[in-house]
Amino acid sequence: MAQVRENDLTEGLSGRFGSKFIFKQLRGKTIVARRAKPITKESALQRNNRDRFRKATAYAKSMMLIAERKAYYWDMAKELKLPNAYTAAIGDYMRRPVIEEVEVTAKNSALQLNIKATKKDFRLRVMKVIALGSDGVVVEEAETATDFECWRYGFTTVKDLISTIKVVVQDEAGNVLIREVTV
Repeated sequence: MAQVRENDLTEGLSGRFGSKFIFKQLRGKTIVARRAKPITKESALQRNNRDRFRKATAYAKSMMLIAERKAYYWDMAKELKLPNAYTAAIGDYMRRPVIEEVEVTAKNSALQLNIKATKKDFRLRVMKVIALGSDGVVVEEAETATDFECWRYGFTTVKDLISTIKVVVQDEAGNVLIREVTV
């Protein structure tokens, strides 16, 4: 890739020139590059990554239309030293939440649940706990929108009625992570 400096003939050019060269504008500079070869084969992982990135750009475009979300992403862009809010929104979509810890303890006839969830550089929206009986029916549900670092939840249902606990974490971009714990 070559940079064109102070050349009145090529300044401001963009697009294809012949069959081998492409002129691009990048941060106010004219760049000359070889034309990319078309992709002939694509693995399933590449296809999934391309689809995910396509969805991330659609999400970022939609967030730039909402004033408060755009302001949030501008703040995040400044904090993370990113060029703009659009890039921060893409980063938010691409990073998934992580459930770091799920600890179930039994006290007498009740269950206590300690959960820790995070998302690097961005915030989470909600964390839910769903207790299921042996027949798969929901016995008890609860959610929090604040205590992501360490949420302690005590079930009101007797522990013998609970067979599985689902922990669901959702971030601002809509990414959902589910972890099941068998009691």
